[in-house]
Amino acid sequence: MRVPEMRYLIARAASDPQDLKGFLSFQILHEETMDDDIMAQAAYCFELQLIPTARSQGLGEFLMRLLERIGNYWKMDKIMLTVFKANKGGFRFYTEKLGFTLDEISPGACLSALRARRFDYEILSKLCNNS
Repeated sequence: MRVPEMRYLIARAASDPQDLKGFLSFQILHEETMDDDIMAQAAYCFELQLIPTARSQGLGEFLMRLLERIGNYWKMDKIMLTVFKANKGGFRFYTEKLGFTLDEISPGACLSALRARRFDYEILSKLCNNS
């Protein structure tokens, strides 16, 4: 939590500001693409953490939608994140509920299935709506 470029969205209880429910950390980055000459501007989610009692109540979705709004406001190309393959619930949350897909630089998108199996993560992204 000591990276100067990192930004945080903090979720607190409405009745008690000291009652932290979770956070989302992100940075605005230039990310590589499959085209060596093009870098994408991305709002990259590094962590989404919620206490157990705050899960499955829409708070994670709310924080991710805020990040999408930030990306749109600052005219980013996309929102990105990394999810571990073992985190099946997280993968479903990001893909089925929020509409993320494998990014073009994700191992599962740019490598053969045999080579992609060596990686324990995938990179997901969602295009920003800048129109």
